[in-house]
Amino acid sequence: MTRLSPPKPWGLSTLSLGDVVNVDDEDGNEHLTPLSKPRVNERASISPRGPRPLVTSMTPSRRYEILSPISSVNNNTCGDREKEEDERPDAPLLRIPQLLSPLQVDLRPALRQAADAVDEKAVDLGPVTVPLDDAHSYYQLSDVAHCAFPPSPSFSGKFLDSPPVTGASYAFPSFPTPPKSRHPFAEGYEVPQWKLLIIHIVLCALTYPFLLVFVIASAEKSLFWARFLVGAGCGLVGLALGMSLLNLARAILEAAAWATIVHQSRLPNSPGVRLKDLASHAYNPSGARGALKLLWDRRSYQGTQREVRKLYDDRRWSLWIVFFLLNISLSGVLSFLLGRVMDINIRVIHQYQDYHEVAVAADISDQDIQQADILQSAFDNYALTWTLAPFSTHGSLPPAVSFAWKNDSVFFSEVILSQLVPGGSGFGTFQPDTTSPTLDLNAENLSGTDPSVGAAPGAVLRFPRWGIRIKCTKIPDISDNLIPISYGGLTYLFTPRETIRHLFQYFDMTLPQNYEQPFNFSSFINPNDTFPSGFDASGIAAAAAFSNNGVAHSLKSSPSSLGENGDGFITLEHVLVRLNDTYAQNGTFGVKGTTLPDINGTLTYIGYDAAVCLELYEPWVVEVYNSSVSIPGSMRIVDKAASIKDMNTQITKEQLKGSRISNPLVKRVLNSTNLTSVYIVGHQNSVNQILKDNGRDSNYVPSPTLISFTGGQGPLGYTKLSEVYFAKARALADASNVLPYFAGSGLSVARRYPDQIVTNTKIANTEIATMIFVVCLMGGISALFVPRLPHDLPRRGFDLYSWFSAFSVQELVVDHPGRLGKHMELREVVDYAGEQKFYYATNCD
Repeated sequence: MTRLSPPKPWGLSTLSLGDVVNVDDEDGNEHLTPLSKPRVNERASISPRGPRPLVTSMTPSRRYEILSPISSVNNNTCGDREKEEDERPDAPLLRIPQLLSPLQVDLRPALRQAADAVDEKAVDLGPVTVPLDDAHSYYQLSDVAHCAFPPSPSFSGKFLDSPPVTGASYAFPSFPTPPKSRHPFAEGYEVPQWKLLIIHIVLCALTYPFLLVFVIASAEKSLFWARFLVGAGCGLVGLALGMSLLNLARAILEAAAWATIVHQSRLPNSPGVRLKDLASHAYNPSGARGALKLLWDRRSYQGTQREVRKLYDDRRWSLWIVFFLLNISLSGVLSFLLGRVMDINIRVIHQYQDYHEVAVAADISDQDIQQADILQSAFDNYALTWTLAPFSTHGSLPPAVSFAWKNDSVFFSEVILSQLVPGGSGFGTFQPDTTSPTLDLNAENLSGTDPSVGAAPGAVLRFPRWGIRIKCTKIPDISDNLIPISYGGLTYLFTPRETIRHLFQYFDMTLPQNYEQPFNFSSFINPNDTFPSGFDASGIAAAAAFSNNGVAHSLKSSPSSLGENGDGFITLEHVLVRLNDTYAQNGTFGVKGTTLPDINGTLTYIGYDAAVCLELYEPWVVEVYNSSVSIPGSMRIVDKAASIKDMNTQITKEQLKGSRISNPLVKRVLNSTNLTSVYIVGHQNSVNQILKDNGRDSNYVPSPTLISFTGGQGPLGYTKLSEVYFAKARALADASNVLPYFAGSGLSVARRYPDQIVTNTKIANTEIATMIFVVCLMGGISALFVPRLPHDLPRRGFDLYSWFSAFSVQELVVDHPGRLGKHMELREVVDYAGEQKFYYATNCD
């Protein structure tokens, strides 16, 4: 047996790449000494798969050659390589591979074992494994019968019968291969990517609360900001879920692409896939282009046909590619679909913080007053019973509206659109055509907007207007305060002072001094007239005389203030009801007069009843809503005042936007001074309109106006005079026939508060739940069911590690290798290598 002597002092550290060493010394002992460089034809065959075997060979000659780990691999099998060893003239050599790093290892035990086994022929000792244990570093020579291409422990022996691999291979340290992981419940599929799956499930679980944050943030915001916030939330969620879906589904496309390579590698003639096709499949692993190209290529490749590969792989890979495309489609439309399940409801709110000053026609100009002065004489003549407009045009007047203020109702005339446009006016110009349809009230024409274009945002206008409050009460003890028919043929109605005082007190006013004075009867009644027996002359403060004219309802007004102080008008008004009881079978009267035969000679009676009212015309600040899609409409009372002032709160502070109106012709305060003629003309116009609704062809017959004072219905529906119903009817009449004429061509300052369009966003729960479920399900399928490659090959992808492994160990082999030059342009590389075919190769069964 040949023994190896201890090495000389130079040790192994002096060995270099390619050195040939001799193990004999002058004493017959064996030790390593460098001799010469190796011959060119002496190489070791190294498999491109499995652990890297470091091959050595020995002959009786005591020379050893240190070889480079980079060695060529020919197309011969193990027997071919043995033949090559036998043909070497200088046989015994021991090839020792170069380590990746200089290590001080003791080779003597290994060399002695090799020397003992040497015979007359060179023997391939197989791979040398080098454990790097500090205490026991040694080379171990493995079984000489080991194949040059040992299979990986995870490799299935059923795969390939393709040609053996040729070319150069780099030797790396051998590492133990861990046991292959398996799918927990489904054979034929890759081990799930648990981390990505958990991330996907967490993202699905956070979708609803994350969107809810944006819903809350968009509440009460403008339409722009609501769309921005909802779009941002849906975009972020859609991006996160879409990327998660693509990350999970990418493994399916990678498996399909590598399966295509394997299928094409099994073709006996011209196997493999062109590099440019492979590049197009892997160019964008998360896009549809590569998947569509792969789907098309599988239809054109021969090796991918199921008839060709049915013996070793019968999976429907095209369906998995379609499933990948479904994931791409879903990820692409997720943001859009999420936006569709977010309902943005728009509503218009009125804001009272920012305003502009504008001019509106809400007052009386000097020219309007002159026209009223001309008409006053006609209304002072009771015989004319004149009105400003005939019945045919009465319907063109604006309607009356009322609003509650404390315990009262305040009545207003509605604003017309012509008051709110430049150059417009109200009915108070007292021109002949003012109350006719020639006053253009068409909203489309006056607003200047084209309805086909769409509605413009509206605004709230705030400015002072004249309003009416009224309080009525029945005449107490009417039998003592009424003379039905006097000596002169008149009917006298007397009102006690305390009754009038209560009316003024109701409005927090003191009784005017003229009502405190004793009433002058001598200037009012005929000396021959007699008073009722219970009449108290000292307590009377006002009286009214009515002619016996057959009118069922009569009115007499006594102004208490005609606006001289500037704050409005006050009028005390009496109403007298005289009705033939034939037309009021269920009626109740305070006094019945003497009998009066009807046309048939039947005795009838005239029933009397009366009330007194205190009516106030006052300035009020009222809000009007104006928009391009409707006529103006009064909204509410803001303040009891003649001018606008800030209505600041702890939350909002009013701010003027733009310039302040400085035109002296535009009034800021509503003032009743110099409006006496306007009030008289308007008031008498209203009274005469009421009086015209009567049956003057027959004495004391009912009318719709009279029935409205009682709350009854129908021609014979008179019940009893009600001060409440009369007050309402009287106020509505004046609001319709008087107040429209208090707005002429005079301009007033108004504050314009533009509307705000705010949103209220909510999530459609059913739709969002369905969408989250579908996304979670698609991600779960993509994570749990990634098909394994044919022949149970290990998973490969499009990442750099997969390509590095495939080309390093020559899993992917070029069919006709060429030679690339250094510093070639990328386009040149593409042109040169695009048509090269690569196939998946190994040479051990």
